[in-house]
Order: sequence, then C-alpha cells, then structure tokens
Amino acid sequence: MRLDILGCVLMLGLSVGCATRREGPTAQQRREALRDWERQGSRYRSPEGFQEARWGMTLEEVQALFPEAGLLNGNALRWKTLLAKMPAIVTLGFVENRFAAVDVFSPEVRNSREAHLLLRRLLSRKYGTPGRDRDTVHEAQRRVGSYRSAADAVYFLGKVTSSLPGGVPPDLYGQQRMDLRAENDEMEARREARAAQKRFLLMSHWETVESQVLLTSVTAPGVVAVVVEYESSRYAPEIAKARRQAMELEQKRMAKDF
Repeated sequence: MRLDILGCVLMLGLSVGCATRREGPTAQQRREALRDWERQGSRYRSPEGFQEARWGMTLEEVQALFPEAGLLNGNALRWKTLLAKMPAIVTLGFVENRFAAVDVFSPEVRNSREAHLLLRRLLSRKYGTPGRDRDTVHEAQRRVGSYRSAADAVYFLGKVTSSLPGGVPPDLYGQQRMDLRAENDEMEARREARAAQKRFLLMSHWETVESQVLLTSVTAPGVVAVVVEYESSRYAPEIAKARRQAMELEQKRMAKDF
C-alpha cells in the first residue's frame, strides 16, 4: 500500500468519526441556566417541552392541555394518537408533580429507517442538527476491509523500517500470522454486515440548555419500532433519583424469586 493512500485512509477514518458530533450547551450557558432555574423556583416554566406543555408545569396544568390522556400510576399521563401520520403511544412523566419527561413510542412503523429520517428532519427544525448520530449498519459496513487494510499498513511500515540503515529484517512468519487473523476478522466483519441489514439500530441525539432528546429506531426479526425520548435538563437530578428508586423496587421484587 502506498504511503499517500494510507494517509488518505487514516484521514477519512478521522473525518467519518467526527462528522456527526456537535458541541452542546457551553459550561457558561449551563451555569447561567442553573442560576435562572433557581431564581424562578416553583414558577419555573421552560420554553421547551412537548407540544403546548412546558417543563415545570404541574400535572393539573398539563392534564388540562391533554384531556384525552389517562392518569397512569399517579405520576404519568398516557394516550394513543397520530404523530407525523404514525400511530403513537405518548407518555408524559412527572417528578414531584412537575412535568419533566416524555416518551413517544411508535410500534407500528413499516420502515424504521424512513421513519427515523423523517422524524430526524422534523426534530432538527426545533432543536437544530443532532449532536450525535449512530447507524449500526454503516458501522458494520465500515469494519469490512479495515482489518485487511490494517494488516497491509503494518506490512508496508515493516518494509520501510527494514530498508533503513540498521533496520530490523521483516518477520515473514509474523506477517503470515497477521494475514491469517486479518482474513478471519474480515470474514466475521462481512457476516456482521450482512446480519446488520436485518437487525440494526439508528440513534440521533439532541442537547439544548433545557432538554435532552433521543430518537431511537430499531429493526429486528419481529420488531420494527421508533421511540422519541425527551427529558428536562432542569429536572435531570430528580429524574435520575426516580430511576434509581424504580430500579431498587424492581430488584426487591426480583429478589423474592430467590
């Protein structure tokens, strides 16, 4: 492999790895937001949320906006609707009687990739370009050829080193072992790439001063679904605490099995 080609491959790998990342709120923005949230106290109402509902609203305030929603476990509202022309189950979560999270589950999509791209465009209108994107199909496809290229790069660098004054002669048997491992890894990478066409995951993540938004789309045998999860940054500590408590309760219930 020529050195200029090797350089291009390495630069391409770096560009692909960094292309889908964007900075979220700065530390200064976070500090200013925290001071503002503390100043507002119970009067806090975020400019963000879900539809007309805003983070910080009380259960009663949000319930008035969605009269079709049913009360779930005393701290959530849930109803079925159509969003972006897709059937969806919407769940609004509350911590300490304050609106703090949303889960939009669409279990009846025909094509998760098309649905993901549509929702990604719609969410980008509100939150801007996603800070992170992930596509396990592309990840699997990128791995195909990478092991062979790495083995060729090591062989090339070994030849260059051996040609220098005082250089070490190349280890031919070592190269053969590397070639064998590379071929085995390549076969596995190709198998994974084929499997990824039928079983894959797509993810897009947005982060603002006020919200965290995660779009996840899954395709697997018997499962094609899309989920959008929204969380209030203001109530992140309370959400984390509620999750820990729920996990502890679940583990106590499971412990009874033993």
